[in-house]
Amino acid sequence: EAKKKDIERLQEKEKALHQSFQTSLGDNNKYAEFLTKLFKKKIKKVRKKAKDNADSDEESDDDDDDDDFLSSESEDDDSEDEVDYSVCPAGCDEELFDGTMNIRERRQENEEQLVEEKKACELLKKEHDNLTKKLKAIDAALKAAQGELEKFQLEKQQKLNELDVVVTIHLDQIQYIVNGTLPRDLSQCLVFRKSSQSKLRERIEELKSEKQNQRRLFKEDRQKFALLTKDKKVQDAKIKEQEEEVNEMQLLKFGRIIDLDKLDNVTVNKGAEELKEKLRYFETEYDREVADWDKKIEAEKKSLNAMMHENTAMLDKLMGMVQEGNELESSLNACQTGLGANYHSLHKADKRERWRLKQLIELQSQEIEALKTEIHQLSRKDGQVLPPAQGPTMQKSQPLPAIIQK
Repeated sequence: EAKKKDIERLQEKEKALHQSFQTSLGDNNKYAEFLTKLFKKKIKKVRKKAKDNADSDEESDDDDDDDDFLSSESEDDDSEDEVDYSVCPAGCDEELFDGTMNIRERRQENEEQLVEEKKACELLKKEHDNLTKKLKAIDAALKAAQGELEKFQLEKQQKLNELDVVVTIHLDQIQYIVNGTLPRDLSQCLVFRKSSQSKLRERIEELKSEKQNQRRLFKEDRQKFALLTKDKKVQDAKIKEQEEEVNEMQLLKFGRIIDLDKLDNVTVNKGAEELKEKLRYFETEYDREVADWDKKIEAEKKSLNAMMHENTAMLDKLMGMVQEGNELESSLNACQTGLGANYHSLHKADKRERWRLKQLIELQSQEIEALKTEIHQLSRKDGQVLPPAQGPTMQKSQPLPAIIQK
């Protein structure tokens, strides 16, 4: 399991290196093909030749870590064109070229580790298989040895049983009585404990009880079997009668006997067909609804874009107006300094003119009321004409200032 996890980790690392190379390569890179070949190009590791003449003709089988290696690029099978992949071509980014070389070395190291892990995994698998085979062989040998041991114990017990042993017993311990007397020949006697004899007697009683129970169960089962046999015969007779009735009905209706199993396989399942039709209908409705919503979303997107353009234009206009307001405020602040002296005189003249206009409004209101009364009197037949009402006289006001008259 640990080796499998290591292999999966190395595979994920290799995928990450490929993704890193694609990311560094970018889009629309004119040297993409060259860099891709450079990235995929394998590195062949060559061991340095020993200078010692005595060992020049011998091949070393050791894989020590202290051996020196020289890395050289292996030739591709289709490298017919002479391209030097060790030199950065003109116009290509040197950092990208060096990065690709670095990623290629890391990929090569990762591939070597992956190959080593796979080899180790294969060795472990072979070792596991060998150990499994050895374990099976050991189990077989163990079973054979246990069988031989049991056989030997049995033979041993038999041999021990054949040995003659002298046993000293009391006269009251002898239970071997023939015709009420003790026989002279005791060679056929069996010597064992009294407790064992008691257990054997108890066992006899237990076996008698078990035998009675088994006979009772057998009798009950036999009665059940007889009842079930009768029921089976009755049910078989009913089935036969019903089959005959069905056959007669088929002959009357169809003129022949029809195999119902084949008919069920041939006939269409209406429920399933209805469900399929409903499913097709719902799928069509769903597709149509999805298309409608796609159209609505597209329309809302267009409306949103239009509103964003309109809001942008209004914001630009607002910024212009704010700037213009700031300019007007600056001009007004500049003008307020010169108009401060004339404000007080104009204010007094304005108050006098407001008072005069107020008096004029009151006089005109009185005249309107008098005219309304006169009109009301004239509308009646016996109405008398009253003299025109004299309104209050206005005081002579001063002439308006030049700014009001204007």
